[in-house]
Amino acid sequence: MKVLMISIDKGLLGRDQLGDVINRHAAYGKYVDILDILVLSPVGFNQNKISDNVTAYPTNSATRLKYYFDGLRIAKKMYQKKKYDLVVCQEPFVGGLIAVKLKKKFKIKILLHFHGDFWQNPSWLKESKLNFLFLAISKITVRKADGIRVMSEGQKTKLISAGINQEIIKVISTPVNLEKYRHPDINQVAINRGNGMPIVLHVSRDDVVKDFPTLIKVFDLVYQNFPPVRFWQVGARSTMEELKKKFPHLPITLTGKIDQNSLVNIYHAADVLVLTSTSESFGKVLVEANACGKPVVATQTTGAKEIVIDGENGYLAPVGDAEKIAEKIIYLLNNPAVAKAMGARGLELVNKNFGNNTEKIISFWREVAGI
Repeated sequence: MKVLMISIDKGLLGRDQLGDVINRHAAYGKYVDILDILVLSPVGFNQNKISDNVTAYPTNSATRLKYYFDGLRIAKKMYQKKKYDLVVCQEPFVGGLIAVKLKKKFKIKILLHFHGDFWQNPSWLKESKLNFLFLAISKITVRKADGIRVMSEGQKTKLISAGINQEIIKVISTPVNLEKYRHPDINQVAINRGNGMPIVLHVSRDDVVKDFPTLIKVFDLVYQNFPPVRFWQVGARSTMEELKKKFPHLPITLTGKIDQNSLVNIYHAADVLVLTSTSESFGKVLVEANACGKPVVATQTTGAKEIVIDGENGYLAPVGDAEKIAEKIIYLLNNPAVAKAMGARGLELVNKNFGNNTEKIISFWREVAGI
């Protein structure tokens, strides 16, 4: 099977990738003949050979407004050369429109991914006026799709309630290599742990949906009520550096984007993971933290509610409620035995409910392509 993927993840181009994105796509390549990934990207990127049969190609667009036109032009040339069996699009917006155009011109099957919680989500609409346009686009593209992959049952329910054929929707969460999280570098964990002060960890890309203003308020509230404590943020250096200027007293370590091995060591050094997102379709970092035996505190997003059982493997709090989020973190820091038990329960739950879904994803690709 020959697959063309359309993505917006510039980490696939070999620069500033967060976590296991490269490894995940290399794993997909083991099940197909060709996986070409067209990344909607600004100027300055080079083609990235991920494995023998997986290659990422940038659009190198002068502006974001040109993503559609550049992406469509390049995708047409790529199809004419390789005659793909399937187009997999990682979002239902600009990439989705490109996929729909390719379907119309070449009669090729298309599969859309919902990696974000877009529908029936007022919090997501508030993030940007452009999201109203993106929502309208997605309501066009999903009705042209031959398959739709969502990350959670909550997303599927929303799509079905909007009249989308449930037969073409499958819930397959992002693959997580749980085994990877069981084997940290003990020496590096000790270095990360430093003087032994408790560590509150946040892991995410630099995205407005992660609600960094609420995150920094949470850090400040925890610091005021539980000294001494340290904070780590992985993946969003630029935004956090700006926010940190307003809270210079907070002991925050910013790592920027790091590889998966380093991330595993940081998880194991931390005491609790916090996620303050306004919307999440899945919340992979919650699974990763639980896989390392760490409790989590997350906002009540669609994805988080399917991972976190409130009071068992962590706590859920209202979106944007810094006080409630901080309260739960402080409780866990004050009660390390409870935190340890929650982390152990989290490990049990992720071992039961999550794991390497690569084969399920590839099976769905084949089903949609009719192969």
